[in-house]
Amino acid sequence: MDLNKDRLKIVYDREADVLYVTKGTPEHTDYVEYTEDVILRFHPETKQLVGFTLIDFSQHFAQKDSDIMLPFDVDFHAYAVPHG
Repeated sequence: MDLNKDRLKIVYDREADVLYVTKGTPEHTDYVEYTEDVILRFHPETKQLVGFTLIDFSQHFAQKDSDIMLPFDVDFHAYAVPHG
């Protein structure tokens, strides 16, 4: 079983100020510009949402009221609960 296929990968490019969030291993995707600074990425064959890109990431959180609402549901699962 490939555990990486469902894991969430989050990468922040500080120089470009862009946040990338991807389910599984990043690959070529289709995309839709949801807003001026949010890009939704879809698997080219299944058309399922596989990630999003947030442009000007730090500017979204520089203001007190800067919630970002995205048009999808999230279902969190854990492969194992860490013991500590």
